[in-house]
Amino acid sequence: MATDLDGTFWGSDLRPPQSHVTAAADLIAAGVTVLAATSRRPRVAGGRLAEAGLVLPAVLIDGALGVDFRSGERFHQACFDPEVAVGTLATFRAHGLDPCIYVEHPEIDIVVSDAPSTCPDHLTYVAPVTAVGDLEVTAATQDVYAFSVLGLSNERLREVVDALALVDGSAAVLYPEPEYGQFGLIVSPPGVSKWTGVHTYCRQHDIGPEEVLAVGDGLNDLTMLRQAGMAVAVRGGAPEAIAASEHLIDPPEAHGWARVVDLVADSFSS
Repeated sequence: MATDLDGTFWGSDLRPPQSHVTAAADLIAAGVTVLAATSRRPRVAGGRLAEAGLVLPAVLIDGALGVDFRSGERFHQACFDPEVAVGTLATFRAHGLDPCIYVEHPEIDIVVSDAPSTCPDHLTYVAPVTAVGDLEVTAATQDVYAFSVLGLSNERLREVVDALALVDGSAAVLYPEPEYGQFGLIVSPPGVSKWTGVHTYCRQHDIGPEEVLAVGDGLNDLTMLRQAGMAVAVRGGAPEAIAASEHLIDPPEAHGWARVVDLVADSFSS
């Protein structure tokens, strides 16, 4: 079971309903691996899951990093090549944007310039784990997992997406931003998606793609939904995610994720 978190397992408060926690615990007790697959950073995803009493393996930052929170083992890492990272930053800046850069560091998760383009509310949210620095030096010398700008217009961000496709093929997801309004853009290393990390975990544990049940609601879940043996989308999610799925569940506020226990049971019986 590879599951998205935001809008799928939990709502905007990042706290899963108890019915979801119970369902996950029941699956684990039955011998099913429950693997989180999220755009969230390790501190956020691991912390919120632990608060709910769940310690899971997780694919993080849209597939750039895989950490098994049960053991602390890192099972997957996919950073930008430094030259590609520098080029990606240059593309953002050519369109007048200074992105957030997601990095590997014991105390911080994000580096921004002194004039970041992401919206003020996003900047306030990440402030405790954000440092101001030289973005060019960061891109060239740090392990870079992703770039983002959240809360801007579709038109402004679309220019960057189109330019990146021509320059280096980085994996860019442009989506309606549920927390900060307007649109968000997250750029991952070329070829990286949530499925990259999920597939790595599966290979290491002799799990075939056909044995994976994937649950998601967003554009960043598409590759995972399309590659898994069974795909489950959330009502009200991205139309593309719904079209890629055989089953639909209700959103977190309606406790829809609890239904996956039945879907897993049905798949075992068939």
